[in-house]
Amino acid sequence: MDKKNQKQMTAGREDIPEKEETATMPEAAVQADKAAQEAKTVQQEEPKQEPAPEIIFQYREYEASMDAVTERVKSHYYAKGHAHGSIESIQIYVKPEDFTAYYVINDGVVGKVNLF
Repeated sequence: MDKKNQKQMTAGREDIPEKEETATMPEAAVQADKAAQEAKTVQQEEPKQEPAPEIIFQYREYEASMDAVTERVKSHYYAKGHAHGSIESIQIYVKPEDFTAYYVINDGVVGKVNLF
């Protein structure tokens, strides 16, 4: 092709140089966007917690929720004059034939509460 024909073919079209797109977001918007992305990442990484089991103890015609027994033990412990929030460890021993729950708190304080 000669130059004359080439000019005729390109005469109707203009070559516009491509602009470089520079996204100029305000710094606060950039920070907010990063924070939102990090929050999504954290939410995705956290494993789902398993539900706490509700344990119901049945003996003969009686039944008691172990959560209720635990609360009774804690109330009994605090009623003896111990400071709230001072429980570091707690063991509860259920003895249905005596209708009693025995407990050991902080490896030293012992007591008992009615089971039913």
